[in-house]
Amino acid sequence: MADWFAIVDGAADPRLYPVIQTAGQHVCLYEADYPQETLSALPHLVRMVPGEQLPELWRRHESGRFWGMACQSSLNLRALRRHLRKFTTARLPLGDVVLFRFWDPRVFATFAESATPEEIGPFFNGVEVVIIDLGPDGRRRYWWEGESLKMSQAAPSSNPGVSA
Repeated sequence: MADWFAIVDGAADPRLYPVIQTAGQHVCLYEADYPQETLSALPHLVRMVPGEQLPELWRRHESGRFWGMACQSSLNLRALRRHLRKFTTARLPLGDVVLFRFWDPRVFATFAESATPEEIGPFFNGVEVVIIDLGPDGRRRYWWEGESLKMSQAAPSSNPGVSA
């Protein structure tokens, strides 16, 4: 059975890192020994477990704050982290490699809605569903079906990590 995870952007709000630390399963998307102030601003992968602080906070307060994205995956925390790390950089048309902040809902929406199936498809090899909140533009749900990416508006009350 697939679990819900959040990729939380610690840089979006400094109050998020202490909440991330209360989660039973969480890991920084990057791997190194970072100073605490740097670590708290990095993206973290968190398994969303009912009854823990992050799912409730996410449901009640995330809208329009661009804290990150929620995704459903059958992979465990470590395997999903390995999968997601493949997407943390992008190659620009002139060859430069840059940080790709796919966990930012605004970045993911632009990427998902403009990418070719060959570009976006590999992301969904380890992820069944992505839900992002774009504030006034609402929540969007993305999933891979057949040979293409599908998108629909997600209910404002949808609660990743607590119910699908």
